[in-house]
Amino acid sequence: MIKKDLKFSYQLLALIALIYFIIFVKIGSFHMRWWDESMFAVNTYEMIHNGKFFSAYFDNLPDYCNTKPPLTIWCQLIFVKLFGYNELALRLTSAFAACFSIVLLFIFIAKKVNLVWAWLSALILLTSSGFINFHTARTADADSLLTFFLLVSNICFINYILHSKKRDIFIFFLFISLAFATKTVAALLFTPAYFIILVQQKKLKHFILNRAFLAGLLLFLSVGIGLFLLRELDTPGYLMKTLFSDAGRFFSVIGNHEEPASFYIDNLFRSRFSIWAVLFVTGSMFTFFSKNSIEKKIVFSMLLFIFIYLLIISLSITKLEWYDMPIYPYLAVITAYPLVLLFQNIKMNENPISGFKVIFIIIIIFAYPYYIIFNKSQGNTISNGEKRLEANERYIFKRIEENKNLNEVKVYYAGYKGSLLFYKDFVA
Repeated sequence: MIKKDLKFSYQLLALIALIYFIIFVKIGSFHMRWWDESMFAVNTYEMIHNGKFFSAYFDNLPDYCNTKPPLTIWCQLIFVKLFGYNELALRLTSAFAACFSIVLLFIFIAKKVNLVWAWLSALILLTSSGFINFHTARTADADSLLTFFLLVSNICFINYILHSKKRDIFIFFLFISLAFATKTVAALLFTPAYFIILVQQKKLKHFILNRAFLAGLLLFLSVGIGLFLLRELDTPGYLMKTLFSDAGRFFSVIGNHEEPASFYIDNLFRSRFSIWAVLFVTGSMFTFFSKNSIEKKIVFSMLLFIFIYLLIISLSITKLEWYDMPIYPYLAVITAYPLVLLFQNIKMNENPISGFKVIFIIIIIFAYPYYIIFNKSQGNTISNGEKRLEANERYIFKRIEENKNLNEVKVYYAGYKGSLLFYKDFVA
């Protein structure tokens, strides 16, 4: 047993090393990006200086644009206290959340199914462009943290479906509460899937009628209502603004982000999951033929998570490409399934496949996708249009890297000023 645990620990270390080169290397080597990233950066700076820990401020005024609860800002504040107010510190929350998501998925699949499937799922997730990108794993936004909390809660939910342990219900609610404290309504988009799975597994009554459910629900309501009321007390009108800004984006266009219903699916196949999209379709079909009870419950739950989440965000009027980040862990597991069947088929031959051969085949499969995502993550390339919009920020960042004095530099600009405020505060 000790030898087996040691071997598993070595594999975890190997996975973390692979993650490090994609997610963490050069994470502070590009300028502060527009909109959400710089908005959170300014919110964090002002929270440190005004001591208002339940509200977001922007340019010394209450921020009614960022209506999200403060958990992301709190996490960024911790890293800023440790490493200073800079791009690296502000992005570490997202980076660690993405790292933990991959490791957690690996551990869950390894424990519940097998190591080969765990490795395939983890590496597919690590090499998915939609998971490793701007606004996701490598920038100071809220979506990576949201994805991690939802993954923990969904794994607890699946564990409950598999083993009917009441403690999983409370932990499920705990991390749903943390997800809600990160991005409000987005934390609840899997709810229809939970209901369908509980009904299908005939566990709805058992799930609801126990103390763990009541305690978890009370915790969720306390966190949600408490955070809303505390911010409303500091910035009156926040609740009404949240209603129109967060929930309202399902029914109206926010910030000219109106897209067709096929927007997310098109993006998955064209760019964000393109290298694995065909395998995902194949894996989705193969799951219907699974005979293993545990395996079947896991893959069907994850398929339903993907379908429900995609359906809801696709029906929403306001669409942004990174809103699909929470489904990538489940996409990875389903996508890995055809490869798992391939390995199992090889094992059925007279000469079973050796551990060395498994490693060699996995290296062959993932060498090029890993190379692509490594270059993409290290290149930090943006479109020509974005380069023009963020020209001031790029110039200032370059001057800082060259240790040039910026005290006499004046910037005249009439557009969004979030990242310019970050550099103003950074230089100060």
